[in-house]
Amino acid sequence: MRWKPALGALVFFAAIAVRETGWSGPVGSQAAVVVGIGAAWLLVPGFWRVLWHGAVGGAVAGLVLLGPGLRVAMRVVAILDPVRTTEFTFGGTMFIIIGLGVMMGGIFGIIGGLARRGFDIPSRVAGLVPALLVALLIGLDSELRGEIVELGAGPWLNVPMFGVVALGYGGLWARVVVRLESRRIDKKARHAITESATMALSTQRGLET
Repeated sequence: MRWKPALGALVFFAAIAVRETGWSGPVGSQAAVVVGIGAAWLLVPGFWRVLWHGAVGGAVAGLVLLGPGLRVAMRVVAILDPVRTTEFTFGGTMFIIIGLGVMMGGIFGIIGGLARRGFDIPSRVAGLVPALLVALLIGLDSELRGEIVELGAGPWLNVPMFGVVALGYGGLWARVVVRLESRRIDKKARHAITESATMALSTQRGLET
Protein backbone atom coordinates (compact mmCIF):
# COMPACT_ATOMS: atom_id res chain seq x y z
CA MET A 1 0.00 0.00 0.00
CA ARG A 2 1.38 3.38 -0.99
CA TRP A 3 1.69 5.62 2.04
CA LYS A 4 0.89 8.99 0.46
CA PRO A 5 -2.61 8.15 -0.85
CA ALA A 6 -3.36 6.32 2.41
CA LEU A 7 -2.26 9.34 4.43
CA GLY A 8 -4.37 11.64 2.29
CA ALA A 9 -7.44 9.44 2.75
CA LEU A 10 -6.87 9.21 6.51
CA VAL A 11 -6.56 12.98 6.86
CA PHE A 12 -9.73 13.45 4.81
CA PHE A 13 -11.70 10.95 6.91
CA ALA A 14 -10.37 12.46 10.13
CA ALA A 15 -11.47 15.91 8.95
CA ILE A 16 -14.97 14.63 8.20
CA ALA A 17 -15.11 13.01 11.64
CA VAL A 18 -14.10 16.30 13.28
CA ARG A 19 -16.74 18.11 11.20
CA GLU A 20 -19.50 15.70 12.18
CA THR A 21 -18.69 15.60 15.90
CA GLY A 22 -18.25 19.36 16.09
CA TRP A 23 -16.03 19.12 19.15
CA SER A 24 -13.60 21.74 17.80
CA GLY A 25 -16.30 24.36 17.25
CA PRO A 26 -17.67 25.79 13.97
CA VAL A 27 -14.44 27.49 12.93
CA GLY A 28 -12.24 24.53 13.80
CA SER A 29 -14.60 22.13 12.03
CA GLN A 30 -14.56 24.15 8.83
CA ALA A 31 -10.78 24.49 9.00
CA ALA A 32 -10.46 20.73 9.44
CA VAL A 33 -12.56 20.13 6.33
CA VAL A 34 -10.37 22.49 4.30
CA VAL A 35 -7.21 20.78 5.57
CA GLY A 36 -8.67 17.34 4.84
CA ILE A 37 -9.67 18.22 1.29
CA GLY A 38 -6.31 19.88 0.64
CA ALA A 39 -4.32 16.92 1.95
CA ALA A 40 -6.37 14.42 -0.06
CA TRP A 41 -6.08 16.60 -3.17
CA LEU A 42 -2.30 16.69 -2.89
CA LEU A 43 -1.70 13.07 -1.86
CA VAL A 44 -4.42 10.99 -3.56
CA PRO A 45 -3.91 10.64 -7.34
CA GLY A 46 -6.92 11.81 -9.33
CA PHE A 47 -8.67 13.06 -6.19
CA TRP A 48 -11.49 14.97 -7.89
CA ARG A 49 -12.06 12.22 -10.44
CA VAL A 50 -12.24 9.65 -7.63
CA LEU A 51 -14.82 11.78 -5.84
CA TRP A 52 -16.85 12.23 -9.01
CA HIS A 53 -16.85 8.55 -9.92
CA GLY A 54 -17.69 7.58 -6.35
CA ALA A 55 -20.55 10.06 -6.15
CA VAL A 56 -22.04 9.02 -9.50
CA GLY A 57 -21.71 5.34 -8.65
CA GLY A 58 -23.25 5.88 -5.23
CA ALA A 59 -26.15 7.93 -6.56
CA VAL A 60 -26.92 5.42 -9.32
CA ALA A 61 -26.69 2.43 -6.98
CA GLY A 62 -28.73 4.32 -4.40
CA LEU A 63 -31.48 5.18 -6.87
CA VAL A 64 -31.63 1.71 -8.39
CA LEU A 65 -31.09 -0.49 -5.34
CA LEU A 66 -30.46 1.15 -1.97
CA GLY A 67 -33.52 3.41 -1.79
CA PRO A 68 -36.05 0.97 -3.24
CA GLY A 69 -34.48 -1.91 -1.33
CA LEU A 70 -34.76 -0.12 2.01
CA ARG A 71 -38.34 0.85 1.22
CA VAL A 72 -39.35 -2.71 0.39
CA ALA A 73 -37.52 -4.09 3.44
CA MET A 74 -39.33 -1.63 5.70
CA ARG A 75 -42.67 -2.63 4.22
CA VAL A 76 -41.89 -6.31 4.71
CA VAL A 77 -41.19 -5.55 8.36
CA ALA A 78 -44.51 -3.69 8.60
CA ILE A 79 -46.44 -6.47 6.87
CA LEU A 80 -45.11 -9.10 9.27
CA ASP A 81 -45.82 -6.92 12.31
CA PRO A 82 -49.45 -7.02 13.49
CA VAL A 83 -49.31 -3.49 14.91
CA ARG A 84 -47.84 -1.59 11.94
CA THR A 85 -49.78 -0.48 8.85
CA THR A 86 -48.62 -1.72 5.46
CA GLU A 87 -49.59 1.15 3.14
CA PHE A 88 -47.06 3.01 1.00
CA THR A 89 -47.04 6.81 1.05
CA PHE A 90 -45.63 8.88 -1.78
CA GLY A 91 -43.85 11.29 0.55
CA GLY A 92 -42.26 8.53 2.60
CA THR A 93 -41.21 6.62 -0.51
CA MET A 94 -39.60 9.69 -2.11
CA PHE A 95 -37.77 10.55 1.11
CA ILE A 96 -36.27 7.08 1.33
CA ILE A 97 -35.39 6.81 -2.36
CA ILE A 98 -34.05 10.36 -2.78
CA GLY A 99 -32.88 11.18 0.73
CA LEU A 100 -31.43 7.84 1.79
CA GLY A 101 -30.90 6.26 -1.61
CA VAL A 102 -29.51 8.99 -3.86
CA MET A 103 -28.09 11.51 -1.37
CA MET A 104 -26.68 9.18 1.26
CA GLY A 105 -25.76 6.69 -1.45
CA GLY A 106 -23.73 9.39 -3.19
CA ILE A 107 -21.98 10.41 0.04
CA PHE A 108 -21.15 6.81 0.89
CA GLY A 109 -19.95 6.34 -2.68
CA ILE A 110 -17.51 9.24 -2.28
CA ILE A 111 -16.14 7.76 0.93
CA GLY A 112 -15.90 4.33 -0.67
CA GLY A 113 -14.11 5.68 -3.73
CA LEU A 114 -11.55 7.57 -1.66
CA ALA A 115 -10.97 4.55 0.59
CA ARG A 116 -10.55 2.32 -2.47
CA ARG A 117 -8.00 4.60 -4.07
CA GLY A 118 -6.22 5.67 -0.88
CA PHE A 119 -5.82 2.19 0.61
CA ASP A 120 -5.53 0.41 -2.76
CA ILE A 121 -8.53 -1.85 -2.08
CA PRO A 122 -9.19 -4.37 -4.88
CA SER A 123 -12.29 -3.62 -6.94
CA ARG A 124 -13.87 -6.99 -6.16
CA VAL A 125 -14.11 -6.17 -2.44
CA ALA A 126 -14.27 -2.36 -2.56
CA GLY A 127 -18.07 -2.46 -2.46
CA LEU A 128 -17.88 -3.65 1.13
CA VAL A 129 -16.88 -0.14 2.21
CA PRO A 130 -20.14 1.64 1.23
CA ALA A 131 -22.09 -1.45 2.27
CA LEU A 132 -20.62 -1.22 5.78
CA LEU A 133 -21.47 2.47 5.86
CA VAL A 134 -25.10 1.61 5.11
CA ALA A 135 -25.05 -0.92 7.95
CA LEU A 136 -23.58 1.75 10.22
CA LEU A 137 -26.30 4.21 9.20
CA ILE A 138 -29.00 1.67 10.00
CA GLY A 139 -27.37 0.85 13.33
CA LEU A 140 -27.14 4.51 14.35
CA ASP A 141 -30.70 5.40 13.32
CA SER A 142 -32.96 4.62 16.28
CA GLU A 143 -36.08 4.08 14.14
CA LEU A 144 -34.41 1.70 11.71
CA ARG A 145 -32.63 -0.09 14.53
CA GLY A 146 -35.95 -0.48 16.35
CA GLU A 147 -37.57 -1.96 13.25
CA ILE A 148 -34.80 -4.52 12.92
CA VAL A 149 -34.74 -5.57 16.55
CA GLU A 150 -38.33 -5.27 17.72
CA LEU A 151 -40.75 -5.32 14.79
CA GLY A 152 -41.85 -7.82 12.19
CA ALA A 153 -40.30 -11.26 12.38
CA GLY A 154 -37.39 -9.99 14.48
CA PRO A 155 -33.67 -9.71 13.80
CA TRP A 156 -33.32 -13.27 12.49
CA LEU A 157 -35.09 -12.18 9.27
CA ASN A 158 -34.65 -8.40 9.33
CA VAL A 159 -30.86 -8.35 9.68
CA PRO A 160 -30.23 -10.58 6.63
CA MET A 161 -32.86 -8.67 4.65
CA PHE A 162 -31.33 -5.25 5.29
CA GLY A 163 -27.87 -6.79 4.91
CA VAL A 164 -28.69 -8.03 1.40
CA VAL A 165 -29.81 -4.52 0.46
CA ALA A 166 -26.55 -3.03 1.77
CA LEU A 167 -24.38 -5.62 0.01
CA GLY A 168 -26.32 -5.26 -3.22
CA TYR A 169 -25.86 -1.50 -3.11
CA GLY A 170 -22.12 -1.89 -2.51
CA GLY A 171 -21.74 -4.39 -5.32
CA LEU A 172 -23.63 -2.22 -7.81
CA TRP A 173 -21.63 0.83 -6.73
CA ALA A 174 -18.37 -1.01 -7.42
CA ARG A 175 -19.55 -2.09 -10.87
CA VAL A 176 -20.60 1.43 -11.84
CA VAL A 177 -17.30 2.92 -10.63
CA VAL A 178 -15.23 0.33 -12.49
CA ARG A 179 -17.31 0.93 -15.61
CA LEU A 180 -16.72 4.70 -15.40
CA GLU A 181 -12.99 4.14 -15.01
CA SER A 182 -12.90 1.69 -17.91
CA ARG A 183 -14.68 4.16 -20.18
CA ARG A 184 -12.15 6.84 -19.27
CA ILE A 185 -9.22 4.48 -19.97
CA ASP A 186 -10.74 3.44 -23.30
CA LYS A 187 -11.26 7.08 -24.25
CA LYS A 188 -7.63 7.91 -23.44
CA ALA A 189 -6.44 4.86 -25.39
CA ARG A 190 -8.48 5.86 -28.46
CA HIS A 191 -7.16 9.41 -28.19
CA ALA A 192 -3.56 8.13 -28.01
CA ILE A 193 -4.10 5.88 -31.04
CA THR A 194 -5.58 8.76 -33.00
CA GLU A 195 -2.65 11.00 -32.10
CA SER A 196 -0.13 8.30 -33.08
CA ALA A 197 -1.86 7.72 -36.39
CA THR A 198 -1.97 11.44 -37.10
CA MET A 199 1.73 11.86 -36.30
CA ALA A 200 2.64 8.84 -38.43
CA LEU A 201 0.61 10.18 -41.36
CA SER A 202 2.21 13.61 -41.01
CA THR A 203 5.69 12.06 -40.93
CA GLN A 204 4.96 9.95 -43.99
CA ARG A 205 3.73 12.96 -45.93
CA GLY A 206 6.82 14.90 -44.86
CA LEU A 207 9.09 12.17 -46.18
CA GLU A 208 7.19 11.99 -49.43
CA THR A 209 7.62 15.69 -50.06
